[in-house]
Amino acid sequence: MKEMWHYEKQKRFDASGKRWHFVHRDFYGDVGNYDNQPFELYFRDDERTEFGLLRFEKRKDNPYRNYDVMVDKIMNKLDFRKTLIAPETEGVWNRNWK
Repeated sequence: MKEMWHYEKQKRFDASGKRWHFVHRDFYGDVGNYDNQPFELYFRDDERTEFGLLRFEKRKDNPYRNYDVMVDKIMNKLDFRKTLIAPETEGVWNRNWK
């Protein structure tokens, strides 16, 4: 299975003015439908103190059909974001996204 990484260049800020960064990791291959492929959304704050991951084994299982709503929930809903915290994903941010 192949993968593609995409850094979101849009500047995003939560309700308190804190900046957040997001990276998509899409999987694709010869087998199966696009909706049946895994989907990952990595996120971090600008200070690099919080790292997290929202993952779905199948893209079609993602209940957040609106990307902006999903990102807003990660940035502004602390209880939700706490369930996604994954410090081990810090290494993902060492890549050159440009």
